[in-house]
Amino acid sequence: MALNKNHSEGGGVIVNNSENVLMTYDHVEITFSDMEPMPEAFKGTKKGSVFLTPYRVIFVSKGKDAMQSFVMPFYLLKDCEIKQPVFGANYIKGTVKAEAGGM
Repeated sequence: MALNKNHSEGGGVIVNNSENVLMTYDHVEITFSDMEPMPEAFKGTKKGSVFLTPYRVIFVSKGKDAMQSFVMPFYLLKDCEIKQPVFGANYIKGTVKAEAGGM
């Protein structure tokens, strides 16, 4: 996982030369929980876009927030579930593990 490493000033995403963007979703919300201590950049609900590549999921926030981008490589995602509540929006719930030296 990486924080603020894959966004451009214009609100776009930066990917490596060896990967491409497979899908993009706008109007996405991301929320973090179960972190002790909770860094300021992870507090609250963030709104933005998600970019799916063959190797990772990249969230790019909309507006001026402490979190401009958040990268989740697939090998660090654990216990992912797709939730489809009757009254509410569909969502994905899971755990992102930090790499050594990360948050």
